[in-house]
Amino acid sequence: MFRSSQLLFVPLLVVVVPVATAQSRSEESVNNARSLIAAGQLLQADAALDHGLESALYVMDSVNVFVWRGILEYLRGSDSLARLNFRRALALNQIVSVRGLDKISPGLADVFDAEARPFRVFSASQLDEPAAWRSGPSLVYPVELRRRRLGGHALMRAVVDTLGHIEGRTFSILESPDSAFNVPLQRMVFAAQFTPGRVKGHPVRSTIDLGFTLNPPAPENPTTLISAAREQLRRHRADSALALTAAALDSANNATPGERVYARLVEGSAWHEKGNDSLAARSFDAGLAGYRDLTARGVDLAPFLKRFADSLRLRRHAATPFATPSVVGQIDEPPLLISHPPIRYAPEMQALRIGGTVIVKAILDTTGRVLPATMKVVESPNPIFNAESKRVVLAALYRPARIHGRPARVTIRQPITFAAY
Repeated sequence: MFRSSQLLFVPLLVVVVPVATAQSRSEESVNNARSLIAAGQLLQADAALDHGLESALYVMDSVNVFVWRGILEYLRGSDSLARLNFRRALALNQIVSVRGLDKISPGLADVFDAEARPFRVFSASQLDEPAAWRSGPSLVYPVELRRRRLGGHALMRAVVDTLGHIEGRTFSILESPDSAFNVPLQRMVFAAQFTPGRVKGHPVRSTIDLGFTLNPPAPENPTTLISAAREQLRRHRADSALALTAAALDSANNATPGERVYARLVEGSAWHEKGNDSLAARSFDAGLAGYRDLTARGVDLAPFLKRFADSLRLRRHAATPFATPSVVGQIDEPPLLISHPPIRYAPEMQALRIGGTVIVKAILDTTGRVLPATMKVVESPNPIFNAESKRVVLAALYRPARIHGRPARVTIRQPITFAAY
């Protein structure tokens, strides 16, 4: 089925970038094809367009051939082939624009526009409905800028695609109060969801300008943060607790000396929950040292903080210096410590009240003994403790681990605690 053509009466303009002033052989073939289409000689027009494509020297020659082949196929009644040729033209030049199509045949302009929409980027003035921010994360304020209380205005420009996402290569920051904002702004915008711009009810790619006033967040209450961290620990969420204590200790939140002690002690509890006894000991040592200093200076601390600090001191003092080892890998029955020699605590370290937990990693054989060549200190609060830790682990006797009821060689992590009390 052929569609009627009014080409004799209405000229068609293909808007392209001019590439040459003289008419090329390809252009002559296209003009010949136009005349043949107007005369209804569609088979001859098809042949002329084939010749036009073969003789095309420039990209725009090929673009014109594909546009006219799209028109020809539409007049022949094949919407699918018309769309295919329009897509080929747009793939070569995304900004190609064709006017007067509906005057050639009704509905032809809609077919071309439907294929052109995914390629075109519309400005705000060309849209019936502009793109808009729908949802997204808040800006993660740079720590250093929060401390400096630095803010200002940021302006960004990007293309929003038809699904409502930012096209990464189009994103640019036009204005920013500090370059440290650039990465957080980009992450925030890339994670956002937008309502795409629309033309005639259809979603289209469009440019959007985004302006933000950046104000540093107000300082948070350190005690509130630490209390929230303790609540996270009660729910066995050690990572969340560590994030909260880190926020409490941030200088931007102006924690008092007592609050810093409180934060360090809760931080130590979180590291202990995660099984990192070395970092736990470091946090406990810092917190309890601050506690002793404040009490020695007669600072009146909150009763709950006194109770918390004293309970940790007693707990650490009563802690088993040679705790149950952890096993690397899957087993049915873990190894069990049977005996170990007394731990010799270096007198100079005791005098300085320096302690902590050493982690020794080693292979435990099927007889319950550690293989000497495999021993390695993987965590230590002070190198002075390392030799003694390896000595007691080497001399220790374990009931071997078991897999499927049989003794098995396993890698263990053995903590040895040197309590500074």
